[in-house]
Amino acid sequence: MLISHTLRYLPAQLFSPLAQLVSMILWTHWLAPVEMGVYTLVTVTQEIAFLGCLGWFSVYALRFLPSDADHAGRARYLNTENVVVLASILGSMVVAVVAIWMMPPSHRSWQLVAVMAAFFASKALNAHYAERARAQSAFVAFSVLQLSGPLGGLALGWLAMQHGQADALTLLLAYALAQTLGSLLALPRLGMVWRLARPDLALLRSAFSFGGPLLVLAVLGWVGENYIRYLVQWHSGASALGLMVVGWALGRRCASVASMVVTTAAFPIASRLLNEGKRDEALVQLRLNAVLLVAVLLPVTAAVELLGPALVSLTVAPEYREITSELLGLSMLAGAIRNLHMHVTDQLMVLDRRLRMTAKVDLFEIATCAAASLVGLVLYDIRGAVIGQAVGSALTLGLSVYWARRHLGFDWPWLETGKVLLACAAMAAVIAALHVDADMGGLVIGSGVGALVYIGVLSLMFWPDIKRMRGARAS
Repeated sequence: MLISHTLRYLPAQLFSPLAQLVSMILWTHWLAPVEMGVYTLVTVTQEIAFLGCLGWFSVYALRFLPSDADHAGRARYLNTENVVVLASILGSMVVAVVAIWMMPPSHRSWQLVAVMAAFFASKALNAHYAERARAQSAFVAFSVLQLSGPLGGLALGWLAMQHGQADALTLLLAYALAQTLGSLLALPRLGMVWRLARPDLALLRSAFSFGGPLLVLAVLGWVGENYIRYLVQWHSGASALGLMVVGWALGRRCASVASMVVTTAAFPIASRLLNEGKRDEALVQLRLNAVLLVAVLLPVTAAVELLGPALVSLTVAPEYREITSELLGLSMLAGAIRNLHMHVTDQLMVLDRRLRMTAKVDLFEIATCAAASLVGLVLYDIRGAVIGQAVGSALTLGLSVYWARRHLGFDWPWLETGKVLLACAAMAAVIAALHVDADMGGLVIGSGVGALVYIGVLSLMFWPDIKRMRGARAS
């Protein structure tokens, strides 16, 4: 079930972050560093605005959305959802007014406030209804909602940069329009009720009692992911943030692409198994998810470190090129480590309702990463800040894995991880020995040969498991 659902979610989970990767590279050719810094501040602030205004209700919908057979329960949910969504849109406008004071003085304007409000609201709607589409296994609606912002924003933003003002305001407006169009196309597929009615207070209390603690965890997770951007802006200014964010965002997005390919379907399946009282089967699903996650993240991290600088020299604008090459591999490594505990052991804590434990893990990561990044920033500038992030996330992974084993009975798949590491080492050795040229032909050869070596060695490592799966299918 996990693999079949993963394949259905694959188009959205693959092309959405890939579009974000392409767009981050593309905007370097139009946006000055200060404009890139403003664009970054707005996009990361949107995430915290969504969590506070609507995210708590979205996690409730993903876990407890009434089935189609429960007509009365579904009606109560839809009526309540409409009120919550409307309130969240108003909340987004308030956040936009407050957030304008974080921008450089040269960019504080009512035009930016209006565009920020539209961007916040449209992105929040897409994110919320995408979660509801996951809960309904509405794969088409989910794909539209996930792709409209990244792909539509890429297309509209590209047109706007060519024919309009090349600044953050224009780009944010293009994304807001694309996200709004996505919601208009997808919502009719989700069984909407187009009216306002009295919300169900009991449902609201239940949603907040479940989503409230998760909201705290989500905020902590957001801080752990984005604190470094505000830290760099505070220490070095918006232009430095704009220069840093390309390598940082590309590396983190590579880690996100690799992880979400195999994790999107895991949470609903594990959650369903736990709801049915099948805890052992849920642990098996999470262990399988851990193996798949390691098997994807580790080779991608190695490939980015070895081949990333050549790709940067071919694609990124000269002004951003040097620092992007320095940060890309480090950012990918830091993101990969963080995704390992987020999508396996931390996820198990959430499913088991061990929210205090999860909060402790998040607080530990924030404290260690912030301290290490601040020290690194002072001693070694932006590169040191990213190294600090990787060190803090590695310590957090160790703590999360230890607690999951001690308190939740989850054993990390160490043997399988070792096999993947050996396959990655073989791949890295071959790529390094090739000494590929820093052009597109060299990248194709290096990545192609590396992939063949990795798949071949990994197949040998897991050959007994492959034979056993074949036998099970045949019988």
